[in-house]
Amino acid sequence: MNMLVLFIVGWFGSVWWPGIEVDAPPPGGGDWWWRGLLLGIVGGASAILIASVAKLDMASMVGLTVALAAGRVGAGIVGSVLRAGKR
Repeated sequence: MNMLVLFIVGWFGSVWWPGIEVDAPPPGGGDWWWRGLLLGIVGGASAILIASVAKLDMASMVGLTVALAAGRVGAGIVGSVLRAGKR
């Protein structure tokens, strides 16, 4: 059950981050429909990976914040690679 919570928090971190509000698709073409799905899975997996390495406790605010940030960082790295590969 703890892994499912970590996955959901990591997925949430991959699609939402304070200060990022982008409503329109990027210029020059449409969205890849599977990009959001892929980045969500990567965000959830990176949250699980970081939580298992750092032995985080999800009952604390620190554990929740680190899992959220790990999801965002993992999705950000893979998203950058996907955007670079598109060019």
